[in-house]
Amino acid sequence: MSHWWNEIPWRMVQTNLRQIDMQDMDAEAYVRELQAFHATVVLLNTAGIIASYETDLRDHFQSEYLHGDSLRAIIDRCHANGIRVIARTDFSKIRRPIYEAHPEWAYRTKAGEIVDYNGDVHACVNGGYQQEYVYQILREALTKLPLDGIFCNMSGFQTRDYSYNYYGICHCENCKRLFKAYSGGLNLPDREDLADPVYRKYRLFQRELTEKYDRRLLEFVKSINPELAVNGHDIQRMESNTELHRPLPHWQYSASSNTRCIRGLEREVAIFNTSVDFIGFYYRHVSVSPAMQELRMWQNLANLGGMDYYLIGRLDNHEDKSGYPGLRRAFAFHKAHEGLWKGLKSRAEALLLRSSLWGDAAEERGWIRALTENHILFDEALVDSLRPERLGKYKAIIAPNLKYLSPAQAGCLDEYVRAGGQLLASGETGFGNDRYETLDTPLLQCLGIRSIDYVRRDMASSMLKLGSPDASFFPSFRAVDCSVVAVGDVFCFTTPASGCRGLCSLIPPHPLGPPERCYYSQITEIPGLRLYPFGRGKGVYLPFLPGSLFLEGGYDNTAWFLRDVLLQVLGLTDVAPALTPMVEVCAAEKPGKLVVQLVNASGHFGTSFFAPLPIRDIQLRLPLDQAPADVRSLQLPDNVQWSFAAGTLRLQLSELGFHEAIEVSLSTPAG
Repeated sequence: MSHWWNEIPWRMVQTNLRQIDMQDMDAEAYVRELQAFHATVVLLNTAGIIASYETDLRDHFQSEYLHGDSLRAIIDRCHANGIRVIARTDFSKIRRPIYEAHPEWAYRTKAGEIVDYNGDVHACVNGGYQQEYVYQILREALTKLPLDGIFCNMSGFQTRDYSYNYYGICHCENCKRLFKAYSGGLNLPDREDLADPVYRKYRLFQRELTEKYDRRLLEFVKSINPELAVNGHDIQRMESNTELHRPLPHWQYSASSNTRCIRGLEREVAIFNTSVDFIGFYYRHVSVSPAMQELRMWQNLANLGGMDYYLIGRLDNHEDKSGYPGLRRAFAFHKAHEGLWKGLKSRAEALLLRSSLWGDAAEERGWIRALTENHILFDEALVDSLRPERLGKYKAIIAPNLKYLSPAQAGCLDEYVRAGGQLLASGETGFGNDRYETLDTPLLQCLGIRSIDYVRRDMASSMLKLGSPDASFFPSFRAVDCSVVAVGDVFCFTTPASGCRGLCSLIPPHPLGPPERCYYSQITEIPGLRLYPFGRGKGVYLPFLPGSLFLEGGYDNTAWFLRDVLLQVLGLTDVAPALTPMVEVCAAEKPGKLVVQLVNASGHFGTSFFAPLPIRDIQLRLPLDQAPADVRSLQLPDNVQWSFAAGTLRLQLSELGFHEAIEVSLSTPAG
């Protein structure tokens, strides 16, 4: 069955309206601003902490600023102009008067204190507000207003306020009672520590309750109207954001990676990653660099996501419109070619697995950098979204330090390798199960690890020594006359199964100083890379964290190692070997069409984002099973020349600005 959210070209603007924005709201002017962005969807505040409409519910705090055009008038005006409206709700907090009437709804610290942030009191997900009263609010909002969907902000177990102060695990009476019943009589843990078996049990408790809550909310909303799009089910959204005092540098592939990950294994949902306009919670009215905003949009588009922009306030009264021109360029380009993007599927040959949508795992990001900067076409997916029937298309799967796997996930990956695939795993991948328990033997059989002996986290100064048997696998080192690889802090010592082949010998930590004694005297037989034939495929195990080391330092030494592992050990393809690493290349297809996109990130410099430098004379090579009927560039007319021979399409671009898309038309559908 087709639904509206799968049919429209997705160009969304989220106006996080402040209470005062409704004081002089002009619905017609509001819609005109959306039309200037060619928006097809808007996300705006509706219910939860503040009711942005006239509510009949006693404990739903109504805004005192509803003097301009009503929320209903805005929705009607949007619909009259072909714009869908998604309600933004937030049930994580209640206004102080509501708390005073219902103190049992609040989150509590271990000492029994509430969290009151400017008169907004944190509500516990297990309290009566989120478990019961929310459904009265939803029923009213979704029946009073002709909404098209719903987005719930900050759901789940919240432990910090907007200033990032940490308050710990909720100790309200509901949490105490429910956890005691779930755990067979245990008290709540004092701190978040996976070494504590009680906290491991609590993590399972959180997971089960969150899943139950999400299912119940979905069923409730669909019972009101099955054509209401629900975030997390019908639509999947992520955001690229920054924050004051967050560790730097900024993650330059944020939008690309987020979009790939929520797309996952070609999920049948509407996907979009929003560009957060503002610097962070502390500076909600000051925008990030315009070039950062525009880069995010082109990354979204290149990775088959929609356009999405998120700001505080309205578009017309926003006090920093510096990002508008670049954002509008990207929105306008999407509108001009919206039909081409519909139905495209990734042409990736590799899959990178991630542990969490919201995580910032260094090992994962280092491998994302390596894949991107070596112009390897790849997808990303959450490890808990593995679907065996969709893995066979990939030449290799990368599992970067994914410690906790379920037996089903491990079995799925083993079957993939047994059928002829390649799995590369680093660090402690599979060393724990989905109950957060550390194992003696990893769940994954395809890595050829007989037992886990111990993990050292004090290995700085250790290296890998490349010998003559390694030469064919590491041409990058041979080319620059280098025979050592930095390891970093972590190294996992394991006992291999018979049949493993080891490469690169471990040099243990050795003296750092004085300079006169800075040398090593031992080269062990412990390999830094192991190959294990498994069925028709092979497992590749790296007992250290090269991705983390690359993300942290960005040194060529680590970049060479990652490149050689990807291209030589796994046999993946660099589709643009002579192209600067600062350009991302993506490819997607549908019957009769191949679309190749390039995104120029050369404007990322240190902690800043500038307009990119133009790059000229770019050459790409892609396998194609038939000659194209036509090839054209969409950003700059006549920007591409092409040739086809022996199953290879060669493209030559004259110039690349921020973004280019090349449409390849096939006379008959490929395949």
